[in-house]
Amino acid sequence: MTLTVEGAARSTRAAEVRPAGAVRLEGVSRTFTTRTGPREVLGGVDLDIRAGEIVAVVGPSGCGKSTLLRLVGGLDRPTGGRIAIDDAEVSATDERTAVAFQEPRLLPWRTIAQNVALGLPRDAKTREGRTAGRDRVAELLQLVGLEHAADQRPGEVSGGMAQRASLARALARNPGVLLLDEPFGALDALTRLRMHDLLLDIHAAQPTTIILVTHDVEEALYLADRVLLLRSLHGSAPAAPKSAARVAALGSSAGIGAIGAAAPGAVARTHAVHEAPHRAGGSVARVVTVPGARPRDRADRTLADLRAGLLEGLGVPTHHQRSTEH
Repeated sequence: MTLTVEGAARSTRAAEVRPAGAVRLEGVSRTFTTRTGPREVLGGVDLDIRAGEIVAVVGPSGCGKSTLLRLVGGLDRPTGGRIAIDDAEVSATDERTAVAFQEPRLLPWRTIAQNVALGLPRDAKTREGRTAGRDRVAELLQLVGLEHAADQRPGEVSGGMAQRASLARALARNPGVLLLDEPFGALDALTRLRMHDLLLDIHAAQPTTIILVTHDVEEALYLADRVLLLRSLHGSAPAAPKSAARVAALGSSAGIGAIGAAAPGAVARTHAVHEAPHRAGGSVARVVTVPGARPRDRADRTLADLRAGLLEGLGVPTHHQRSTEH
């Protein structure tokens, strides 16, 4: 399936799209009660996400990635701290957000179009709302390339098509912040790559803010403006960068500090990215800014260096020889 940005933009021209939301997390923590006592999963998370930005969240299992997503969406409440979208505090099941999960979670007895319609705002139940809702569903099906499958049921389409329907359903409510919890993790490798480009086409047509949880470092670097690396508060800390690590053109001084010092004579581009200081002992290990405009060259040497640095931060040996050109 091929979808151009121009075609995607035309398909959504008539829709009332909510402006992208700016997200702020201040000292956010989440502690759960267990049989053995309180267990802190997230702690001291400070982060500003600009409106329209794509931020990927990576980290070891159990470090609170999905918990962070649920907190931003109002599906859970923080134990401490504050979360706001456009300076207004997040409320329970906040309607400014929408979530897409790893599994499409489509209702098997409904058609693809009917499943997408489930994501429409509540006012779609009025007569005017129903008319606008049908138009919105048609626009979204065109956006994700499923207009030909509108009357099919989930069991009659491929996994990639079902995931596209899940994305369309999440977009149906015009979210200011789109929350993606490993949305491509259950897809085969080639379909996953195509879904990456589809997501970028969708973002170009409807530049909402996106927070993406993923275990795939390459996926994070291909899609995101910044990558947030979380650490487990109960396991071993992420490995420190090797002293010989060298990454040129990281895109931000914060990225250089995160991955390793540049070699003498290397020139690194910097951008104005202002982060709150990460709290000692908190969940945020590093924030890395990814350079270059999207879509990015998957074979780019800078991205390979960034990938190696993030994997080292996750404690995964890469045996990667970093670039040495000056």
